[in-house]
Amino acid sequence: MPVTLLAGIPASNQTLYHQIQFLVGDAAAYLEGLPPDGKSLLIVRDIELDRAREIARADTVACAQDFTPAGGLSGDRDVATAQAIVEVLKQRGVTSVVTDRTLPFLYASHLLEAGIALALDDELGVRTRRVKSAAEIKALEHAQKVTGEIMTLACKWIATADVNSAGELMQEGEVLTSERVRRRITQWCIERGFSNVSDSIVVSVPHVADCHHHGTGSLKTGQPVIVDIFPRDDTSRYYGDCTRTVVHGTPTEELVAMHRAVVAAKQAACEALRPGTTGDAVHKVTVATLKEHGYEYVPGSMEHDPKIPALRHGTGHGIGLDVHEPILLSVDGGEILAGEVFTVEPGLYSSTLGGVRVEDMAHVTAGGYEILSPLYEGLDWRGV
Repeated sequence: MPVTLLAGIPASNQTLYHQIQFLVGDAAAYLEGLPPDGKSLLIVRDIELDRAREIARADTVACAQDFTPAGGLSGDRDVATAQAIVEVLKQRGVTSVVTDRTLPFLYASHLLEAGIALALDDELGVRTRRVKSAAEIKALEHAQKVTGEIMTLACKWIATADVNSAGELMQEGEVLTSERVRRRITQWCIERGFSNVSDSIVVSVPHVADCHHHGTGSLKTGQPVIVDIFPRDDTSRYYGDCTRTVVHGTPTEELVAMHRAVVAAKQAACEALRPGTTGDAVHKVTVATLKEHGYEYVPGSMEHDPKIPALRHGTGHGIGLDVHEPILLSVDGGEILAGEVFTVEPGLYSSTLGGVRVEDMAHVTAGGYEILSPLYEGLDWRGV
């Protein structure tokens, strides 16, 4: 059994946090498969020892000072942790370790300088995070439920606004802008114990042609607004991710047709989700469904008239402790496993007609899929 190493700051390195289940904002390092008994060792800051020994998932918990090399430890905590890891490996006679894609170069440098060979396993930590446990599914479902509640508030706020003489939406006597809606979304997140880590997307014409533009400026009646909310639950640290499209007033016939195509594509993609198929195959179902409705898939790297509605991105992505996790439901997306959770989010975007995106979170089961916390997906949110 090879010795494996994960290291970094658990508060930001989700693979390390997932392994040790111990949240801390200082350097930590985890070794597994150490000789002679193959057990695991976690190194944390000295003041975290008691808490880590009670909570962390590791056979032994120690601090860097327990493995001080002959030359002493650096006063820098990150460097000291790397030095301690080298000392542990030397004491156990370990000459090579396997690590994951998240290892900071600081650790790699100290290992290589000490003559300890380092190999990358780019699937280490990835596969275990892809397949969610029952507790993780519950956490994701709760995160998505709360995200849906916030989505409903945001879409209703837009749908029930007043209109000024310029066609701009008004709430509480002020023009309703993308920025103002995002600030309100953040407030709603905080009230529910969630963090709007990367800010939300509230975007309309013309910026919607850039499918990841966060939106700016006033919102107007008759124009679709894409609202994409992806907050993190402060308790579980799992993410919700939901997108809906709302129109204040009466949508155009073309917009209704775009929405119909997107909803059909999302449904078809969800029905294609099953263990053993691939992310690539699911994406092809999305593309084929949109094509049946008269719309094309134009990848972001291709030249395209932004006025013509088109799908510009993949169908979705894995989700969990990070909002974007492997694998992708997109071109060359790999094999899908039972227990994975994906976002499914087809969309159509035009700089003049507006955009539509509808996104749900789907749990892949042995027999197909389950939508976590379903939510209304129409364009008119006034009575929701």
